[in-house]
Amino acid sequence: MKKTSLTLFLLALFFMPFAGWGQQEDSEPDHTYKPLQVKLNDDGSKYIRFILWHQMWLQGGSEQKGPKFSIRRSRMLAYAQISPRFLILTHFGLNSLGASQLTANPNSQSDNQRSLLFLHDAWAEFAVVPGKLHVGSGLHYWNGISRLTNQSTLNMMTLDNPGGQGGASVSDARLFPWSNITTSDQFARHLGIYAKGSLGKFGYRVSANNARNNFGADDNGDGLPDNLGASPTFQVDNSIGTGTWNYAGYFKYDIFDKESDKLPYFVGSYLGKKKVLSIGAGFHYHPDALAVNTLDNREDVFHFAADAFYDAPLNDKLAISALGAYYNYNYGDTTGAPGGGLVPSSGSIVHGQVGLLFRNAKLMPYVKYNTQDLDFTPNTANEFGVGLNYFINGHFAKITAEYLTGKSGAMGAENRNVFTIQTHIFL
Repeated sequence: MKKTSLTLFLLALFFMPFAGWGQQEDSEPDHTYKPLQVKLNDDGSKYIRFILWHQMWLQGGSEQKGPKFSIRRSRMLAYAQISPRFLILTHFGLNSLGASQLTANPNSQSDNQRSLLFLHDAWAEFAVVPGKLHVGSGLHYWNGISRLTNQSTLNMMTLDNPGGQGGASVSDARLFPWSNITTSDQFARHLGIYAKGSLGKFGYRVSANNARNNFGADDNGDGLPDNLGASPTFQVDNSIGTGTWNYAGYFKYDIFDKESDKLPYFVGSYLGKKKVLSIGAGFHYHPDALAVNTLDNREDVFHFAADAFYDAPLNDKLAISALGAYYNYNYGDTTGAPGGGLVPSSGSIVHGQVGLLFRNAKLMPYVKYNTQDLDFTPNTANEFGVGLNYFINGHFAKITAEYLTGKSGAMGAENRNVFTIQTHIFL
């Protein structure tokens, strides 16, 4: 299977550049378009902007028999600047819908399966001091800890986020940029209050969030926290007020061009259109979130990360995109799996990625790598990926092929391999 996946990957890399060669350069169709935007006043300063996108995957690998097709993402986002000081945003969609998650009759299903749309974001924001201090509340994505924790899915340089869902990971710490995912949030979104803004080239975002109920892996199904053991387990209960709030922040400095913070979603690559060097660091702190042995023996969750992002044109033919990040997770002082989350334990992860854009050819090969030293896994796990983007119309329409390989500590250092082809379109 490994040889088959590698062969498919090499064939994809070979044929992708020829995808647009059916016409001569002078007859290339015009792919440009105006944004889906509705003006709410004559000068357009008040408006509603709509964004729609689909990402389709074809995957093969060492853990499945035969290729599999899936809808990696299908989303719709709308935000309205209804006055110079008020902004509202709504974002809904679905993730990773494959054949095994299809429902014959969605009207009759009782479980929240992947074939159902769900709410990703819903917040309202007020500009206290425009540009410098904006305050908002709702189900939000103004996350702490790192740049990748606030990553946009519209313009990633790689196929997907590191440790991406849908099988595009061979690592133990899947989705590791979201250190708290599924432990206190609704799939990387928290319900709370945030503040964000910029002071010159210094940018910040901080939040206080009401954590969702989570009785961890030790809940026996009766809805009550019981069967506590020696390993820390989430015991967040809003009905009695234990571990119900957490706090997060991310701070960065833009050395060259300043990045926009109108929305929380950081750009994965500007494709040579900006010169950005951003240095950042962030945290996630959840006091009294964990219980060990008894409900009264509480421990805190604290995560920290630091990163650097460089994205710039090298000349009129080449552009580079590079990112390096360090993550440190602490689920209390007791070694063990905390339960209720996809990052399995305390420890550290180092991630790096770099891509080189050949602007005239619209091709961007890239490599990525992460290494993980986690308490709960018997071996240090490593993950390496190589891929190629073909930009038909920048990030608006592109094809990506990626081959990912690595060893998983939780699986006894077993080699695993994943090959993915993605088509990506957004309006």
